[in-house]
Amino acid sequence: MKKISISLFLIFTIILISGCGKETIEDKMKQEDNEKVLHCVRNVTTQDNIDADIKYSIYYDGDYVTKTVSIEKVTSKDKDILNQYKEAYEKVFSSYKGIDYYDNKVEKNGNTVSSITVINYQKVDTNKIIEIEGKEDNIFEEDGKVKKDTLVNFYKKYGITCK
Repeated sequence: MKKISISLFLIFTIILISGCGKETIEDKMKQEDNEKVLHCVRNVTTQDNIDADIKYSIYYDGDYVTKTVSIEKVTSKDKDILNQYKEAYEKVFSSYKGIDYYDNKVEKNGNTVSSITVINYQKVDTNKIIEIEGKEDNIFEEDGKVKKDTLVNFYKKYGITCK
């Protein structure tokens, strides 16, 4: 009986430890109680029938961004074009791998390539982002914070509408 109890305890412990493992990117997209959300979109269809749907959600508290969730989807019947987009997304975001609180997932599913990025601006090391992106024309304040209005204006430059 003791062997069964010890075995059950070990199995329960392993399940508990592995079941409470890494937080998924979907978990990180959840809205916190103190946050408000502003949704931004842009939809484009190119001449070669590639549809691009861009959805950015700005989570903020007061004047400052707490996190962003970016979902970019490219849809095409041409598998070669989808592969090019997948490779391009992976190349762009490879520079950010290893930065805590900067999470990206690129997937190809049927006729769609999607890139989901979650950045927690309250916790991410903004200096690491600036090292990659440069100091020119970035969205960061001197203290490393991001103002909601600054980010909205940045998105507007690229034809993205926020509501």
